[in-house]
Amino acid sequence: MRIAIAVFSLGAGVALAQSNEGVTYWPASKLKGYSASLKGAMGSAQLTNRGNHSAMVARREEDGVVEVHMNWADIHIPQDGEATILYGGKVEGGKETGPGEIRGGKIVGGTSQKVAAGDVMLIPAGVPHQTLVTKGKPVTVMIIKIEKK
Repeated sequence: MRIAIAVFSLGAGVALAQSNEGVTYWPASKLKGYSASLKGAMGSAQLTNRGNHSAMVARREEDGVVEVHMNWADIHIPQDGEATILYGGKVEGGKETGPGEIRGGKIVGGTSQKVAAGDVMLIPAGVPHQTLVTKGKPVTVMIIKIEKK
């Protein structure tokens, strides 16, 4: 699997733009707007879906569920706030929610990594992961999903 990411912040006030080549640019101001619109919610906003890759913004005000995506790598790019990503180990009690997707249960023997705005974390396909949030300290994360080849 090859993954290439370019993240640019050229200033506020520029609208979301897509070129003829399929290149899409999300200025920091646009991403902050998504973060603000998701306040008070435990939700996400789909930014784009191109079949073998997609991007979304997710806000978490409490711990997320354990997730395993057998066919998708996740790239987490926190936009504001902070969280701990628990990853690896084994999932106990998870349920298959769709083809190649497991949710719920708990991670046993995982590793913890604190993340905050400016960090980037790649979670390969098949690796269990869970976002843990400190009460009263929500996090907003841009998540890029890339299909495993």
